[in-house]
Amino acid sequence: MPLDLPGKDAPGVTCPVCQLFNPLRDSAPEPALTLEALEVRLGDLLAQSRASGLPLDSIVHILRDELEFTAELASKGRDLCVQIIDLGPRVGEPMRRSSRDESLMLRGRAVGG
Repeated sequence: MPLDLPGKDAPGVTCPVCQLFNPLRDSAPEPALTLEALEVRLGDLLAQSRASGLPLDSIVHILRDELEFTAELASKGRDLCVQIIDLGPRVGEPMRRSSRDESLMLRGRAVGG
């Protein structure tokens, strides 16, 4: 598939870091994303990732990196680290749940429940 490069007179912006030309296009702006819509999209993406067989520890690693990046953007000048700490089994719960219970829990979370 040939690469569609804009002409020299095409309006756009060149990235000062990677020198990639980004053409400006006349397109309708996307509707504003709400927090609820973000949560649903993330849940759907995570469910699709699990269904596709992506390793759960890889998904966690990617999410942790994205959380760190977003937190650092929100806190300029800070170097932040997101940690997940295993506190062990919950008190009063059996050590191992059945796979059916785990499946229901994951499905409930994926739809925002």
